[in-house]
Amino acid sequence: MDVLSECLIHKILSYLSFEEAAKLSLVSKTWLHAWLAHPNLEFTLVSSEHGHNIHDRNIVDQIMERYRQTKIPIENFHLSVTIFAHPFAFPQMDKWLDIALQNGVKYLSCEVSLPSYPFPIFKFLAPNSLRELVLSGCNLMDHSLSITKICHSLRKLSLSEVGLDDSMLRDLLNCCPLIDDFIIQHCRSLTKIELRNLQNIKSVSISCCRNQSVKIQTPTLQHLSYFGCFREDSPVFDIVECRNLKSLELTDMRVSEGFLQRLISTSQFLESLALDNVSTRLERFKISGSPSLRFVAIENCKGLQEIDAPNLVSLEYDGDQIPELKIAKMSRQLKKSEIYLDNLKKLNAAWFGELRKFLSKSSSWSLVSLSFEECGEINMKDLVLNSIVATPKVHDLVVCIESSNKYPRLLVDALLWSCHPTRLVLKSTIQMICCFMDRLMDMRNSRRSTCHESKRRKSSQLKDVKVCKFETEHPCVELESGELAMRDLTETETVSFELYW
Repeated sequence: MDVLSECLIHKILSYLSFEEAAKLSLVSKTWLHAWLAHPNLEFTLVSSEHGHNIHDRNIVDQIMERYRQTKIPIENFHLSVTIFAHPFAFPQMDKWLDIALQNGVKYLSCEVSLPSYPFPIFKFLAPNSLRELVLSGCNLMDHSLSITKICHSLRKLSLSEVGLDDSMLRDLLNCCPLIDDFIIQHCRSLTKIELRNLQNIKSVSISCCRNQSVKIQTPTLQHLSYFGCFREDSPVFDIVECRNLKSLELTDMRVSEGFLQRLISTSQFLESLALDNVSTRLERFKISGSPSLRFVAIENCKGLQEIDAPNLVSLEYDGDQIPELKIAKMSRQLKKSEIYLDNLKKLNAAWFGELRKFLSKSSSWSLVSLSFEECGEINMKDLVLNSIVATPKVHDLVVCIESSNKYPRLLVDALLWSCHPTRLVLKSTIQMICCFMDRLMDMRNSRRSTCHESKRRKSSQLKDVKVCKFETEHPCVELESGELAMRDLTETETVSFELYW
């Protein structure tokens, strides 16, 4: 006897996928009957040459026929077909989609690897009941949108690798003026993507192919992601009247000198900015003029000179060289500040001097991550003489050394001269880790043995060290240097040093 009512069981199953609900159908007849009327259907068909059929076509046909005969409402319908053979599946796919439409489907996803499958776009827009349409790999070129009735129900439209031309895209968007979420990815037949007169649009994501121009004129837009095709002769990318933008993400594109600055300064509500492999022709640009900007993420953007955002709370930087970056004074009190420097070449004293100078531009850093192959000989006297700025504070310093190093003790000295981390995480060979551990212990012991020194010098010296090794079962296990020395010196480990200054 079921403790739960049939109504509650239906409610529970409605939150589960078709596969998850199927497992619960074994509990009792009540659960089985509830599953047989499940509103969310998901079917995946794979050809034998690419793997077994996850769902046999005949089984799918039987299930859909039962839904048709009993008129069971369908809320979500997801169909994924991967068949690289003759389009024998087209009639059956048409039939299943028709049944989903007749049963009031609201959220439809059709993903196919059949490049010529003509998705029946007319049928799904005409009834004015569909709220979300996700298409991948379908072909719309054989259709002309001569629909006089506007589809007011659709809120999300996603097109990935879909065959359609400029005229078809324009008519499709005109037919669905109330969409608030639009995604278009790698639709190669298009030469231009223009978004205009979308009264309710909030979020847009565009992944372009070569020679596709983009123009966006949507005052209600709040979130924009653009993934370009980085080239010297990048196509036109024009944004006008997007004053309500809250988040902006730009990837793989070359922009004009004043484009980014104009876009940021005119977006009075912009809170989040992410730039990945973005540059200008002069390779010099800055981020300023936005008092609302709070989150900035920069990756592989050479030429960024300045960040002036008085209310900035989070900064992430990822690149292969120390940036020539000026951070305005009011932007220095950051709750989250992370810098990742990867694939670094041979490091020397001048490099560590630049690192300390850059890190001093913020009062403290949440995380500094360095990944490099080797470090050259470092003259510590030159570094000490050039200690113009105070030693920057860093919470986590993550160091990944890919090969053995000739000067491990000097490397430790240079790292701790460039910043004072609360925790040093080292990923390297056991031999390198032992050298780090020995040098840190020497620094601690030399501080303890020194009795007569100035207060300022004491505050800059290492008081104590706690060593932990990351384990799968136990995240951090305290250990002694002897435990590591007994292991294979070429083995790679990750060890954490808790440093007390």
